[in-house]
Amino acid sequence: MALNREYHSAVKSLLLQGATGSIGRSTLAVVREKSKRFRIAGIAAGSDLRGLLEIAAEFHVSSVALHDDAQAGELTAAAKQLGIDRVYVGPRALQEQVAAEYYDLLVNAVMGGAGLRTTMSALERGKSVALANKEALVAAGPLLMKTARAHGAAILPVDSEHSALYQCLLGERADSVRRLWLTSSGGPFWGMPWDSLDDVSVERALAHPTWKMGPKITIDSATLFNKGLEVIEAERLFGVDASRIRVLVHRQSVVHSMVEFVDGSFKAQLSVPDMRLPILFALTYPERATSDLVRTEFDRSFSLTFEPLTNELFPCLALAYAALAQGGTAPAALSAADEIAVPAFLRGEISFTAIARVIERVLARWTPRPLVDLETVEDADRMAREMATEEVQRVRSRASMKCC
Repeated sequence: MALNREYHSAVKSLLLQGATGSIGRSTLAVVREKSKRFRIAGIAAGSDLRGLLEIAAEFHVSSVALHDDAQAGELTAAAKQLGIDRVYVGPRALQEQVAAEYYDLLVNAVMGGAGLRTTMSALERGKSVALANKEALVAAGPLLMKTARAHGAAILPVDSEHSALYQCLLGERADSVRRLWLTSSGGPFWGMPWDSLDDVSVERALAHPTWKMGPKITIDSATLFNKGLEVIEAERLFGVDASRIRVLVHRQSVVHSMVEFVDGSFKAQLSVPDMRLPILFALTYPERATSDLVRTEFDRSFSLTFEPLTNELFPCLALAYAALAQGGTAPAALSAADEIAVPAFLRGEISFTAIARVIERVLARWTPRPLVDLETVEDADRMAREMATEEVQRVRSRASMKCC
């Protein structure tokens, strides 16, 4: 009991990177409700200066970081007015903030490969990370997990699916697990043949049936690439072979994931879809905090349905399994290629189904290398982006020739 009293009396300092995005905003909502338990020590963003300053003023942060160095002067002047004297600006700003500032927990809600170095820096300091950055685990999961173990830090998943698995596995033996089941809403195009989606608009692809997210992750959900990343993440986090990680379509998004045990029984974590719940779990772990932010009303009737999903229905999911089987730097190449292909679709340069073709062609050209260090991962990321850019140009050229 003494341990519990000590835990409750301490205020946990958070460094929130990606503060202006959807996960960042949800984290701030949790902190507002639990203001006696958490303090936002520092915040960081990519280019949303106005959003960053609004958050800084509300939460009286000690430091701010912004990736966009074109706004350095404006940020420095505004921070001075707010009484903030520790300002980080430029491509290395987020990593410098992680390495220099005091905090108890890094909340990494940065999108893309930019979250890799910051996660590693925090773990090397022995700081636990509440991780919403999928790409870091996908590209360099074995390196990050090894570093976390070496420095006594924890990687606490913020994804609803991996948070569910984490909760279901607490107190269970590794050899008692038969399979992990990730659930998927199926996105806006579930039930439609893949070859019928070539001409879908950006607007239709962004119309996710369940979650409100940024455009990149929403498109990844529509192609099920996001679910492929989650398969790789689960393999990294829980040490379960990909052959024992399955995906089910669950349109209601109430069951967030399940663990199947060797005796045939299942454990699942359920709630209405709301990212504030896995965030709350990560921030308060190893305890559960009383909260009214998310309420699931079981005093009314509703149904839960599950449908099998085969990799062939969504090529991006199959590509993720293929990259994991290749190993080494292949998952990093997979992630980097998608980061080129999706923005190309959002800009109207390639079709929806061409996203998968670009990634497939990059993987077909790829020669995996062992994951030796972060430099290896970053080299792979750079090379894969160059390949993907070439493939986007090829797809555009062919489309132009067809039109003419």
